[in-house]
Amino acid sequence: MKNTAKVITAAVLALFVLFSMALPSFAEDNGTITITNSNEAVSMNGHTYKAYKIFDVTYDAEKTTYDYTIAEPFTSYFEGLNLPATLGEDLDARAYSYVSAISGDAALQAFANDIYGSKGSAAGSVTATNANSAVITGLANGYYLVYDEGNASAADNAEKAIANIALTTAAPDATIVLKASVPTVDKKITGVSDTATNAASATGSDGVDAKINQHVGFQIDSIVPDLTNYTNYVYKFTDTMTVGLTPDQNVKVTIGSDDVTSDCDITYDGQVTTVSVPFDILSNYAKDTPVKVTYSARVNANAKVYPSTDGNSNEATLEYSNNYNDETIKETTPSSTVNVYLFSLDITKVNSKNEKLPGAKFTLQDEAGNYIPLTQADGRYKVSDTLAATDANATVVSDANGKIYVDGLAAGKYTLTEIEAPANYNLLKDPVEIEIVATYNADGEVTAVTGNEKTIVNKAGGLLPSTGGIGTYIFTIGGAVLMIAAVAILLSKKRKSTVK
Repeated sequence: MKNTAKVITAAVLALFVLFSMALPSFAEDNGTITITNSNEAVSMNGHTYKAYKIFDVTYDAEKTTYDYTIAEPFTSYFEGLNLPATLGEDLDARAYSYVSAISGDAALQAFANDIYGSKGSAAGSVTATNANSAVITGLANGYYLVYDEGNASAADNAEKAIANIALTTAAPDATIVLKASVPTVDKKITGVSDTATNAASATGSDGVDAKINQHVGFQIDSIVPDLTNYTNYVYKFTDTMTVGLTPDQNVKVTIGSDDVTSDCDITYDGQVTTVSVPFDILSNYAKDTPVKVTYSARVNANAKVYPSTDGNSNEATLEYSNNYNDETIKETTPSSTVNVYLFSLDITKVNSKNEKLPGAKFTLQDEAGNYIPLTQADGRYKVSDTLAATDANATVVSDANGKIYVDGLAAGKYTLTEIEAPANYNLLKDPVEIEIVATYNADGEVTAVTGNEKTIVNKAGGLLPSTGGIGTYIFTIGGAVLMIAAVAILLSKKRKSTVK
């Protein structure tokens, strides 16, 4: 089944929440932060969100006015900024003025990244139990920084959500809407040909059929992630082929319209191909710029044949950084999977009485008239990935049960031409046309195959063997006698005419 993975780019979630303490009725330890997610492409489920207070609130005796003071352990951080006196009369005022003036996603995210190392213990936290919301409760009055600490135990890496920083106005109960930056990994099949190709395509499919020795083109589509605040970034594709597909080792990588293949680290290890795009290349492009990886693989003799439950499925994943505070933390997307199918011919040779006929010899050709080279093992023929495409190599013979099985074919039209009939039977006058038709569902999986079973009838006639009855020899001898008699009569008439 197709699985288009949409997973968050790496970063720590950072949001600011400001609680107003101007309301006397507001209890100082009952504040809440509600985190919501409106993006169906990601999930909050299993993620832990932690709130860190960066400013305390102090009131006058009547609780009619309030000020902000730096909460521990952030004092040393703000001291290290050397904030100008123009921002306030003391460090608390200057720090608050500095933070409250920060705006824009990039600037806010940069600040959250910078202060992350000074955060200390969380004032409150919650682990989401669903995809779309979580609430941190029991918070004292203050100004908070909230981080998504991720989901280390998640089996499905699609359950990742991050957001840029948001600054709310005064309220005892704050709501934050996540804004997820979502790169994708989507593998598709671009076509089937007789030669290797790495041409890109605007369209593709999740399933295709091919015959042994043909080449199947593939394409992985992704995007440049949000690299804000990163100084390094892991961005590595891994493509894993089944044993029935041999990589052509012709990977091509483009970002936007630029060919960056020579800048990438590409390795081929048997059925596994990895492609790493360096940070210094990715960082030259804007977020969401298309990334394409194109390549092909040859279908070999190990490929499974339908109705095998293995549709020669092969998959791609993307490993990426997900925390710019810790470059060792990475995630791998769920796989994006496609299928390559091969089919069989099931031929039965019979006479007019439906009796099975052994010894019928045919050659097999495709719709273009090309001979299909075959090997034989265990009573079945299989398309060869080594023999030349000649008539001698494309020959099949019906067995003792009148059967001919040919494995490793694609859907399409084929021709069986009889070159030797069973003993005592007439050779077929015309080739036999066969068409294999495959039906696919939306996930690129075959649901039905038709046209691959055929019964071919031979009629009795022709010359009988010399060990049988007199048969046609009677007609041959009789014809010769009549010819001799005719010549004798003609000569006799000539002599009579001469005597006269």
